[in-house]
Amino acid sequence: MLVELDDLASRLPVALSPDDAVRVTVLLSDAEEIVRDAFARVGRDFDAEAAASPWLDHAAKRVIRDMVAAAVMIGGNVGQASASSTTGAESDSVTFGTDALGVVGFGRLILTAAHREELGLPVTALPSGRFPAPWRWPERRLR
Repeated sequence: MLVELDDLASRLPVALSPDDAVRVTVLLSDAEEIVRDAFARVGRDFDAEAAASPWLDHAAKRVIRDMVAAAVMIGGNVGQASASSTTGAESDSVTFGTDALGVVGFGRLILTAAHREELGLPVTALPSGRFPAPWRWPERRLR
């Protein structure tokens, strides 16, 4: 694996419980698989490029740590837009909306556009094909 459990655990602001450590190990493996798949989808070999370019190995480690740290830190609060709590007469409120950051999903890790850019992968797809030239404006002359 590119990133070991200790590499990530030393960077997190909270200590991992033994149960969390098992989950994080699985997430690290999943994140590495996502990065390798992203390279394969554009017809590139991650291992060959990482051997030829040392920066890619470092970038992949940063991306994997970022993906997994987001999943661990956000955890069960995915999609939570706001929360409030009142102590006297006990009042709790949680509002769910969309994940505005788009960095974590329910039960999966997300390779964001920023991650793709850091890895040197194409961020957006451009249209391809042959299209007729657009009409000239105005299409007809007014007299």
